[in-house]
Amino acid sequence: MVRVFTAKRHWFLEQGLRLDATAYGVGGLEAHDRIVNSGLSYQRLSKVARLFHTGRAARVYVRNQERGVPFLSSSDVLMADLDGVSYVSKLATANLEESLIGEGWTLISRSGTVGNTAYARQEMVGMAASEDVLRAAPYEESIRSGYLFAFLSSQRAQAMIQQKTYGSVIQHIEPHHIADLPVPLPDDTFHAHIHALVVDAAEARSEARRLLDEASGYFDALAGSMPSTHEHAFAYGSVRQADLGLRLDAFHHVGWASEGTRQDGVPLHTLGHVSRPGIVKRIYVEHGVPFVSGIDVYQVRPSFRERIMRAETEKAHSLIKAGQILIQRSGQRYGLLGRPVYVGKRMDGWAATEDLLRVTLSDPSNAGWLFAFMRSELGRRIIVRGSYGTSLPHLNPEGLASICIPLLPQGLADKAQGALALREYADASEEQAIREVEAWLG
Repeated sequence: MVRVFTAKRHWFLEQGLRLDATAYGVGGLEAHDRIVNSGLSYQRLSKVARLFHTGRAARVYVRNQERGVPFLSSSDVLMADLDGVSYVSKLATANLEESLIGEGWTLISRSGTVGNTAYARQEMVGMAASEDVLRAAPYEESIRSGYLFAFLSSQRAQAMIQQKTYGSVIQHIEPHHIADLPVPLPDDTFHAHIHALVVDAAEARSEARRLLDEASGYFDALAGSMPSTHEHAFAYGSVRQADLGLRLDAFHHVGWASEGTRQDGVPLHTLGHVSRPGIVKRIYVEHGVPFVSGIDVYQVRPSFRERIMRAETEKAHSLIKAGQILIQRSGQRYGLLGRPVYVGKRMDGWAATEDLLRVTLSDPSNAGWLFAFMRSELGRRIIVRGSYGTSLPHLNPEGLASICIPLLPQGLADKAQGALALREYADASEEQAIREVEAWLG
């Protein structure tokens, strides 16, 4: 799409006569001028936060989690669930200490899709992050961490960050590129209010993670020993002909997947309907339905990049609604395949790719129980066991609907359901903080 805009003369001078149009067309320079000329008190970003990334270094990955540290990529830091991430060796990874995350930092993706932000909540402390994650560690005497995150997530700050990117195929940004971003400093009351909203959201997310881990742990305890550490671990065994079930692939019968086999519980199809939409025709329009991919929905703050025509979304039955559980139906077995995501109010009414199976529950109060099972190690192995295909494994609705969900004690079921409510609260609080900052900036 062709865009036409007017650039001010002094912008060219300030940017060293940079001539690529994208540097002037994203609104970053205009946002900078508005803040500087607004009469608000402000400071350079480098004056209120330490900006850095670790630089590229050799990493040694390990399977044994006790010998490693969770390692987050620039996409991992945006995820609501941090399960399934890689681990790097505590002993053999160079400069590991420098890559560890601190609580309250704003994490910014600096390669590929530049500018995505995440607030480092308590569960992320001590995890390592890649060189593609830029850290903004606030100086506590100058700025509160929650406010800094909300500002850097606002439309004006995002426009300024996008304006600073470089590269034609894969875009990048370096700490010194955004060091001079003007950060408006509000009065103490508003400053503390925004900070509290963001911190409350982070604490709610960490508490939700704890509650879900407790419920998921119950299911894993039912499974007993699951010695295979990964889906392609070497395994051998024998299978009775009566148990083949028309499946002749060894993955289905021995090793990692078979260690999660349980036949007791409630069949999923008795709890709700499992469906797969048709392939939605991507007709992009300005005022259509927000469309999310199979990776977007797993983010802490799901966002969409495009809108598509409503008539096409309805024709393909691709709309999703709050309370559903989505399951990635295609991909690698070590990746997102079979991983669940709960649809909160934020995504209600959006359209999603056909690569996400929908589970629509008859009783919404069962969502916590089912979600806790699906995110457990036992649940994941049972789900992925039903996948088929070698190069790109897939799941189908009938196979997912046939799995059995073990019962969960009521107390743990209530905690899991409460965890989903905490996530909704966190989403609303964080969104409120960002929108209030944007409104304050005018």
